[in-house]
Amino acid sequence: MKSAGIFLSSRNPNFKIDSDLEVFAKFLVQSEIKLVYGGGKCGLMGKLSEEVANNGGKIKGISLPMFDDIGVTPTYLDELEIQENFYSRKKSLIDQSDFFVIMPGGVGTADEFFDVLNHVALGLIDKNIYIYNKNNCWTDMLNWIENNVEQNMLSKKPDSIYISESIEDLMKNIETYEI
Repeated sequence: MKSAGIFLSSRNPNFKIDSDLEVFAKFLVQSEIKLVYGGGKCGLMGKLSEEVANNGGKIKGISLPMFDDIGVTPTYLDELEIQENFYSRKKSLIDQSDFFVIMPGGVGTADEFFDVLNHVALGLIDKNIYIYNKNNCWTDMLNWIENNVEQNMLSKKPDSIYISESIEDLMKNIETYEI
């Protein structure tokens, strides 16, 4: 079974995405892909993990004591790993994932993406990154990356980044390159 490290918001955005997460959760389960994520039950993280659980999928949460202590860890996880800090949590998420999906999110999601991007760009890991650019969430960040390439501060955008504007395209890309 492959494992997808999925980075996404612990908040609910002001645009519609719930049906996309429902479709994506079913796709993960049917494709026998384990969800590896930050281990929370709030926002988009909670919606996706709950849908995967409701469809009989496998879920590993990697959380922190500060989140577990306040009760934001769901009870339906198949596995829970508590790391001592954000750095070890990210390392564990990276190490335990065969590929990565960047869903809409905020600063934490962007931080996780840039860490993965840095590892891929430096050749430290050879894993694909799938970006779901729903509602143009990541357009400015993607333009910033292209600008860095143009200004020779990044040699090139890694070939292993796949950008999708629809959930169907995201699933098709994962199906093509991972399954």
